[in-house]
Amino acid sequence: MTESALKPCCEATRAEMLHHIREFYTSFPVIRDVPCRVCRQIIQLRVYETPPITTATPAAASGGLPADAELLSVDALLQYDIFADIPRDVIAKHLERYEAQPPIWRRRFSAGDIICREGDYGSTAFYIVNGTADVYLEARMAHAKSDKREGRGRGIFGLVRTFTTGLVAASADQRVEERVRRSIAVGAAIHLDYDHPVAELGAGELFGEMTCLSFYPRSATVRATTDCEVLELLRSVLQDLLQKRSKIFKQRLDTTYRTRALDTHLRSVPVFADLTADFIDHLRAHVELRTCEPGDVICQQGDPADSLYLIRLGFVKVSQHFPGGELVLGYLGHGEYFGEMGLLVGGTRNATCVALDHVELVQINKADFDLMVGRFPEIKAKLEAEAAARVQAGHLLEERAPSVPLGDFLAQGLMDAQNVLLLDLDKCTRCDECVRACAAAHDGVTRLVREGLRYDKFLVATSCRQCADPLCMIGCPVGSIRRRNSLEVIIEDWCIGCGKCANQCPYGNINMHEFPALRDDPQRVGHKILAYEDDPEHPGQQRVVLDKKALTCDLCLGLDEPSCVYACPHDAALRVEPKHFFGSQMHRT
Repeated sequence: MTESALKPCCEATRAEMLHHIREFYTSFPVIRDVPCRVCRQIIQLRVYETPPITTATPAAASGGLPADAELLSVDALLQYDIFADIPRDVIAKHLERYEAQPPIWRRRFSAGDIICREGDYGSTAFYIVNGTADVYLEARMAHAKSDKREGRGRGIFGLVRTFTTGLVAASADQRVEERVRRSIAVGAAIHLDYDHPVAELGAGELFGEMTCLSFYPRSATVRATTDCEVLELLRSVLQDLLQKRSKIFKQRLDTTYRTRALDTHLRSVPVFADLTADFIDHLRAHVELRTCEPGDVICQQGDPADSLYLIRLGFVKVSQHFPGGELVLGYLGHGEYFGEMGLLVGGTRNATCVALDHVELVQINKADFDLMVGRFPEIKAKLEAEAAARVQAGHLLEERAPSVPLGDFLAQGLMDAQNVLLLDLDKCTRCDECVRACAAAHDGVTRLVREGLRYDKFLVATSCRQCADPLCMIGCPVGSIRRRNSLEVIIEDWCIGCGKCANQCPYGNINMHEFPALRDDPQRVGHKILAYEDDPEHPGQQRVVLDKKALTCDLCLGLDEPSCVYACPHDAALRVEPKHFFGSQMHRT
């Protein structure tokens, strides 16, 4: 939605987000897709420099609160222990500052009520005062895969090959470098078992903080299992009041993480899966819990290596600096780690790590790291293997970094691409066989569009470029999009279909594919049948429930060449590595 088309409620939300960005962000540009607090319309925020300071308090349109919201006075808030050690005048000034948009309210849920649903956009977190709730993933544990067995040719000259795309579990399709997942992180202190992604939350626990602090989609569905009383709060309350001023709140969350989530977090990382319970107890008392805000430098290339970091919330950019500029090595999210390479060789940091949004880290100091690798040689071996793989991937990126001094080449984003689909417009007859071939190969859902940027006589078609700096990886609420060491971007089984990666891709090259949802057959144990729901457009009728999964171009993996290239009858379509291809074009001129 463009700024000129914003409705009043969307304009109020946009003003609120700019207000937060001015207060909390130090690194620009800031690129966010946030939902309107009233109509849920997605608003694109593209802030390339610090927004101007304004004394106006962002006002929200009427009706911005849930219908069951109960507003709370200063005295009412002081009755909750997490606010008890915050001075009364501080709370009063905060509520007065946000009078136009109350930043906190109380809600009550009955057993069975949905508190929030995975994939939905929002801007609040929830603190359970009393009662219990289940947090779980509704998405099917499977990834989209095309059957590469060639079907009968059809189309012009019979060159279109047909395949089928379906959902396949990791157990049935073990991909190269597939992660060994024991759990899925859906919050700072919440990890769900991969085979049974359900956990219970109780009084004194917080959830939804990633959505609240960074405006990402909800990472899981939460349903009340008993009658619940919860406090729903905006970022200003969570960050300004509770995290910065309430020692009780911070200590409670830290204690909850150390006692309940640290061991699960460590064991969810494959290289640490073999840690013994007694050593985890040792770490429980020694690790530091560190918080960073957008733009904070966590560690600098060239500095002495003194710690290993595990990410429990947020996203971190890892990059190396060269005389010619910055090379982004990757983006890491919750459940991943960094800093081991310098510790293993006892040297300095080989990369700079910067917080992209609100980031919470587990910091393991060098002494405890050395103790761990000395006591568990198998973990040291795994870390060394992973470090070697990361070094190799970094070398690949460095080798593929473009050296062509061409303004148009850089301006069109091709410097970041590793593999692009080009159409030679001198040969192309606009027959669209390439598009039809892609659609036919993937159940009618094309992964390319014959539109895009142009350079010289070439059209850069809209298709996944396997970027060296993959922005699509930023913001996935469950960390289901990743890049292999071969630099190919893939989608993991636990994708919840929220569309964040598709919105984040600057080139529009990720598609959302719909699959019929299944449920247990009550008549036959172990069998599945189609799931149905009421059709709001046709009262009294039902429709099939559809699951969504993100899809990227896989270059028709398993075939000699991509279907789009294979099907072009004029040899106008070609897949190229930009650095070498455009470099050779320059040498010819």
